[in-house]
Amino acid sequence: IIGLAAICWAIWKLHNRACFEHCIIHSPAELICYACSFLKYWAGLQAGNEGDALRIGARMLQDEALRHHPAQAALDVGRLLGLQ
Repeated sequence: IIGLAAICWAIWKLHNRACFEHCIIHSPAELICYACSFLKYWAGLQAGNEGDALRIGARMLQDEALRHHPAQAALDVGRLLGLQ
């Protein structure tokens, strides 16, 4: 359920950014990396092993996005981390 919530929240946030700030969504990897950032943040709010499971799931999802869209996903990760 938390993973679905992260995906929906990421879609909503990217939609708002595209509509109101006129930012272009460059690839599906941007959405996945954004959702992973929510999962990693929310993992700290979970009790016990659930937080660890969320971190592992977010890492696996992000790795898969990076594998399918390596160049664009690397840019997206940098953007989300504030490196670019």
